[in-house]
Amino acid sequence: MNTHSKVAGSARPAEEAGSDRLERARAAFGETVHLSEPFSGRPPLWIEPADPALRKDSLAVAGWMAEKKAAIEDALLAFGGIVWRGFPVKGPDAFAGMMEPFTPFSKGYVAGITDRKAIKGKVMESTRTPETYTIFLHQEMSYLPHNPRLIAFYCHQPADEGGQTVIGDMRRLLEALPDTLRRKLDHGAVYGRHFRNEADRDDWRAEPRFGHPSWQYWFDTEDRELISAQLEERNITYQWLDDGSLKYWTRMEATVTHPATGELLSFNQLYAQTPHRLMVGDAFIEMMASAYGTHTQRPYFLSFGDGSPFTDDDFMAIHEEMELRKVEFEWQAGDVMLLDNKLTGHGRTPFKGPRDIQVMLFE
Repeated sequence: MNTHSKVAGSARPAEEAGSDRLERARAAFGETVHLSEPFSGRPPLWIEPADPALRKDSLAVAGWMAEKKAAIEDALLAFGGIVWRGFPVKGPDAFAGMMEPFTPFSKGYVAGITDRKAIKGKVMESTRTPETYTIFLHQEMSYLPHNPRLIAFYCHQPADEGGQTVIGDMRRLLEALPDTLRRKLDHGAVYGRHFRNEADRDDWRAEPRFGHPSWQYWFDTEDRELISAQLEERNITYQWLDDGSLKYWTRMEATVTHPATGELLSFNQLYAQTPHRLMVGDAFIEMMASAYGTHTQRPYFLSFGDGSPFTDDDFMAIHEEMELRKVEFEWQAGDVMLLDNKLTGHGRTPFKGPRDIQVMLFE
C-alpha cells in the first residue's frame, strides 16, 4: 500500500470516528476492492483492487466507477478525498475514462491563477509553478465566483524527489483561527491579477524572473473581445488599461456553507495566493520589492474585502494551522486522487526531476 507516507502531528480529531466511516464505506463498496484509512481521522479513503479485472481492464474500471458513484459521493463527504492505487490508469484517456461518471466543470479554467495548459480534452497539466516553490494548501478557484465541486489528480510520472500533492482537512479551520482573524474574514476577500501587453516590447516585466505573463499568453488568444466576454460570463470585474494591459479582480466571501453537509468552512486563497517568503524565498521577495515598489502594478494583488491588508501575522496564523493538517504520500504512476474541493485543500511540495501530474475539474 502507501509506504513513505507522512502526516503532521497534533491536528484536531475528525468529527466522526475513523473506524465508523471506514466500515460504512466497506459495506457500500463491497468485496471487489480493498479499503483502508492510512491517516486515521483525516483524508483520504484508500482504494485498491481486489478483483483481478479491476487491476487490468480499464473498461471494467469505468463500469465499476459508474456502478459505485453513489458510494464514491458518500465517501467524499465522509473522508474529504479518495485515492485509487493499483488500477490500470496509464494516460489521459484512461484518466478521463475513469472519471466519466462525473460532470466536467462547465466554466473550465478561464481566469485560473496558476499557469497550466490543456493536455487532451478536459485533462490539464497540474501547474507550471517552478519546482523550487512550495504550493500551500488551498481550495481550487475559491477566488472566483464559479469554482469546481470536485478536483481529480492523476500521476502519470512521479518526480524523482519530492513533488507530493499535499492534502489537508479544511473542516473546523475557522474555529482554530484567532478571533481577530476570523472577524477580518467576515469582510471577505479581494483577489486581483494584472497581465502585461505582449505588444509592448519595452516592458521590463517581460523578463521571466518576474513571473508577470501577458494576457495573450494566459488566455491563449489575441482577441480582447473574447477575453472580455469570458470574464463577464464569470462575473469578474476587469479593466483594459491605457497601455494595453489587462487588470481584473473579484470580491468574494471568505467562507462558504457546504451544500451537502451544512458545515461553515473557510473557502479562500488569501493564504495560498500570497507570494510569501516561505513559498518563494527571501531573494524573490526582495527582487519584487526593488523592481515594483508601490508604484508599479504587480502580477497579483489581494486584500480583505474592506481593503485592509492581509498581513504577515495573518499569514502565519493560517500557516501554523495548515501545517498541523497536512498529509502527504509518495505518488506512484497510475495513482488517481479525487477531492471534495470545499472539504479538502491541496498543495504541492518542491521537487526534482521530471514530474507529470494531470488534473480534471468537475461540477
